[in-house]
Amino acid sequence: MTTEPRPAAYGLSFNPGALRDLHVLPQDIRDRALDLIDGVVRARITGPELAYELREYRKLYLGAGSEWRIVYRLQNAPPDSQHTVEAHIVAVRPRARHEVYDVVRARVNRPRPPAGPRVHAARTIPPQLQSNAPQPATRSAATTSPAPPWRPADLFTSPTTPTDPKGPQR
Repeated sequence: MTTEPRPAAYGLSFNPGALRDLHVLPQDIRDRALDLIDGVVRARITGPELAYELREYRKLYLGAGSEWRIVYRLQNAPPDSQHTVEAHIVAVRPRARHEVYDVVRARVNRPRPPAGPRVHAARTIPPQLQSNAPQPATRSAATTSPAPPWRPADLFTSPTTPTDPKGPQR
């Protein structure tokens, strides 16, 4: 019994940048990428959807540690195609520092939405980690008043004010 390969369920198209991406990949990664793309075209695999401004795109994990991404979109095929839907490959790039998603946004003209102050703060490097140079002191020791000395007995003494805000103690 021979098994014939299943016909393609989707057409295939590439963003010109994605073809350049494939061309510069290492040979073993390129072979795996082409196998994954073949799986998408034959409708054997489907990657998870992306979120936010790239929500109609999907991603495939590539590489031993999933350090590469293939980003594609299922879209209507051109009228002269024998397929009604095609897989349009947008990018095949490393995932490190979200480079692939920035490249996809640039290739499909979708700017990153403006981030709020909390997101900006989370993405920035704190000044303490930016350099190994000593940081200037914010206040000098002469301008700050020393705190009163603390004693362990202070834990067990009553407040010095004659009236306690909680009322009389029993």
